[in-house]
Amino acid sequence: MPVNETDLIQKYLAPLAAPGGLGLMDDAACLTPSAGMELVLTADAIVEKTHFLPGDPPADIAAKAIAVNLSDLTAKGAAPLGYLVTLVLPQVPTEDWFAGFAKGLSARAHGRILGGDLAIGGDVISVSVTAIGEVPHGRMVKRGGARVGDRLFVTGPIGTKAAGLRALADPAWSSKAGEGSLDELVSEYRAPTIPFNDIYARIIRDNASASMDVSDGLLIDLERLCTASGTGARIEADKVPLHKKVRSLIKHEDFSLKEAFTGGDDYVCLFAVPPEKAEALAAAGGIARCHPIGEILPQAEGVVITDAAGLPMAFDGPHGYDHFFGESGE
Repeated sequence: MPVNETDLIQKYLAPLAAPGGLGLMDDAACLTPSAGMELVLTADAIVEKTHFLPGDPPADIAAKAIAVNLSDLTAKGAAPLGYLVTLVLPQVPTEDWFAGFAKGLSARAHGRILGGDLAIGGDVISVSVTAIGEVPHGRMVKRGGARVGDRLFVTGPIGTKAAGLRALADPAWSSKAGEGSLDELVSEYRAPTIPFNDIYARIIRDNASASMDVSDGLLIDLERLCTASGTGARIEADKVPLHKKVRSLIKHEDFSLKEAFTGGDDYVCLFAVPPEKAEALAAAGGIARCHPIGEILPQAEGVVITDAAGLPMAFDGPHGYDHFFGESGE
């Protein structure tokens, strides 16, 4: 029996709808922000063969589509209110595939679906999500507010997903790498999590001068934050948090710090905090889950990553991922 679009939506997605989604039975959602709050909106798309691999589980595809948007909201200090999800498929999905996709949405966005669209076309799967969040009036944290002397933090490990992608795309490398099973890294690449997003959002909106998520690589995204702020920055490589398996891969020379610092898909937040706030937070234990990695410098000093001896590390070639060119050395 042919799969019916309306029946699929009502059976699998309507139970995940936010009240403003009107049961996914109307042409649009209706959303009212809380008193004293402003809306924060962001949109990101993930595309097969670019952001995920053919044959990836549909639940993981859905989970990743939410994660890449939730990390943007978190970096702005916003709490998620809901998601508009547009799914474009090259052919009519099986009910099992669609049920798996809905399971991934439920795991990451249960009760927060506001609507979207389902279409057939093209030759790859693509998922576009518009995420809507809210933040107290005037408290959204932008990229461009960092000042010289501010301390730099990240909210989680760097390079995990880059190593996971390599393990997934290159089984020969994975089988030879000196770390045993890399399934944990693969899982993080396929379906990244944004743990403690409410805690991080609160820390960022209450303390940060500038913030953004790390999606295209730590180095290139730090450069973007500094460009917006008119500053430079220094990161101390040995302070950057790494997954224990990534650290072991680097120790065995199966993976490099450059790959970790320029690989994409981290979806952690990078933010700057004025020194007095950073010290007060540290004394109160308020940044226990955040990792200090460096500081903001004058623009003339550029953006550098230093080794254990304090010497600048060379990063020839790409500094991260660029969607127009595949990669960028700028």
